[in-house]
This record gives sequence, structure tokens and C-alpha cells, in this order.
Amino acid sequence: MWKVVRIAAPLLLVILFIVAYFGAGCDWSPWATSPTEHEFDLIEEAWQIILDDFIDSDELDLNKLSQGAIEGMIEALGDPWAAYFDAERYALSEQELEGSFGGVGVKIRIDEEGWLTVVAPLVGSPAQREGMMAGDRILEIDGETTEGISLIEATLKVRGELGTQVTLRILHQGEDVPQDIVITREEIELASVLPSIRLDNIAHIEVSHFSSRTGAEIISALEDITADGVSGIILDLRDNSGGVLEAAVDLASQFLEEGIVLYVIDGEGTRETWEVREGGLATDLPLAVLVNGISASASEIVAGALQDHGRGVVIGTKTLGKGSVNHFHKLSDGSAIYITTARWYTPNERQIEGQGILPDVTVEITAEDIEAGYDPQLERAIEYIKSQ
Repeated sequence: MWKVVRIAAPLLLVILFIVAYFGAGCDWSPWATSPTEHEFDLIEEAWQIILDDFIDSDELDLNKLSQGAIEGMIEALGDPWAAYFDAERYALSEQELEGSFGGVGVKIRIDEEGWLTVVAPLVGSPAQREGMMAGDRILEIDGETTEGISLIEATLKVRGELGTQVTLRILHQGEDVPQDIVITREEIELASVLPSIRLDNIAHIEVSHFSSRTGAEIISALEDITADGVSGIILDLRDNSGGVLEAAVDLASQFLEEGIVLYVIDGEGTRETWEVREGGLATDLPLAVLVNGISASASEIVAGALQDHGRGVVIGTKTLGKGSVNHFHKLSDGSAIYITTARWYTPNERQIEGQGILPDVTVEITAEDIEAGYDPQLERAIEYIKSQ
């Protein structure tokens, strides 16, 4: 069965389009240990005792019991990245990595007071056109209160088929009277590559996540940037927790002429080599790569490969240290389990799992810097590009 390899750590900011970062597949690992008949008997024995003797057995939710058993197995693996996803959450993750879905185009969060709050509408989105703004509180979705709602529930309610409508009751910041707005759902495309050219002629390329569209997006961005004759590129992988492995290879290949991007080694010791793909558009431009403690997985693949090849300089703080390949294995009810199936290593065979990528130049960023709007990591990258 064809599978897309996905590798990433959990995102710290959950947004309406909840950028996901997991893998698909539904086959058993060939090197897994099969449970013995005795082990299955123990599970069945415990199940039967609960059904027979539990005081409220007539009120048991058998689906919830099954999910609990699966979650218990996942927890017992001791794998910090392993997880169980119910059918709804898994469906959301699948939508995200395709790079588009039907929605209104707004980032959301639950604020400190428990309100469903708008972080920002996407530029040009239906939400922005209808007047939604950062800081708005979403009080109701289609007449149902959002009090106590989770981000997953809110996302599912706001998303829907293209062309259908959703009614949101919004309270703008500084106002006392809420208003209802009706928004027609449109296809929302998640741009993962956000390029800009500074006044000093240095390109700043932010990569927010790695999706199936990232390869095409970086090519488009680099075509525009190189046509403008920039003096260098700052590749910003900060706060990027990963995504599709192939996208990481695509991105790294734009800055390398040849060689290896990474090795993947599975539980049997089988090694798979991922090489640079020919045709990179920015193999000779001065390059600085920004990373931080949230940069993970696919971000670490890119940073590690560029660092091992001596391509530019890596600036910032140590990355998260998620050097594992993970797959979603879909279950028959539409839910899925997410487990580690292999680990990856940099071209120089450095293990990243639990270690992370140490930058060539360590630059911390403080709360005072953030409050003042000052970015010392970006400033150090600019200094490096100008020195080349």
C-alpha cells in the first residue's frame, strides 16, 4: 500500500486549520512481536469481568472501552510521539496535509478566560472579507454556544462542504453587543512557504510546516526571489514542528547540489538513503538557517542536512530532537494509531532523536526582546548574509 511518510512533533499553537503532521498506512509492522494466545486471553478475561460485575455495566459505552484499551496500549509503548486519534481528529490531520479544505480561513485559540478567540483571519479569506478581526470572540456557531468547546469541536463545526454557509456570533474587542455574520465556506489553501524580500535585498523565507504543497511552493518562491537578484537567503524554520518527509527533502534539495539529505533506519536495521534531488535553484546564494526549540522533525532534517554539507550557517537555539519517522495506521472505524516506525539520521549519521540540532551560532531570544519587537536571531542572520 502506498504511504506518505510524515514526521513531526505536536504543534504548540492549535489553529482552525490545525496544521497536522502525521503519517498514513494500515499495515502491521513486519518486525512487530505478535501477542500470544495467553495475552489475548487476559484482555478478554478483564473485559468479561467488567461486563459481568461492574455495577453500572448496563450503562457502559463499549466504544469508549475499546478506545481506552487502545490508548492504554499506546501509553505502555513508552514512545513520546505515539498517540491514538479518534476518527474526527484523524480526518482533520488528513485534510491538513493535503493543503486545503472547506472553511472560513481563520486561526483560532482558546484564550486565558476560556473563550474561543480569533488569532487572525487569513489574508483574502471569507472570514476577513466578512469583517472578522484578531481578538474577536466567537460566542456561537450556527446557534450553538461555544462555551466549554474544544478546538477540535470548533474546527469541525466551522468546516464543511464548499459553498455551504456557517453563522458565527462574534463579539469584537471593545464592543458590548455581539453580531451575527454569515460566511460561505470556500476552499482554504494552507501556504507553508511565506517569502519576503527585505529593503536590504535579503530574502526572508519562513516555512511554517511541511505539506504536500511545500515543494512546489518553495520552487515558486525561489524563482521569484532569484529573479530579483537577492544577495542572500534567510531560511526561517523556527516554530516549524514538521510534516511530510518528502517535502523536507524537496526543500533541502533547493540549497544543495548533490549528496545525501538523510538516512532512515527501521526496526530491523534496514537503511534507506534519501539523496538530494537535482535542479536546486539556490545552491550558491549565501544562506542562513534559523531554528529554535520548537523546530522539529522535518525542520531538523533540513537544518541537519544543510549543516552537515557546510551549506550556510545555522543560527538560533537547539532544536527539539524528534528524529523519528511516524505513521498513522488507520483502524476499521476511521480512527488511527500513530507510532514510530523508524529513526532518521543526518548525512554524517548523527542521531537527532533526543539530541536535536545544535546551531553553529547560538542566539537566545528573551521575553523582553519579543515585547520590544526585536528579533536578535534574525538580526544575526542578516549580519551573516551581509558578511558573505
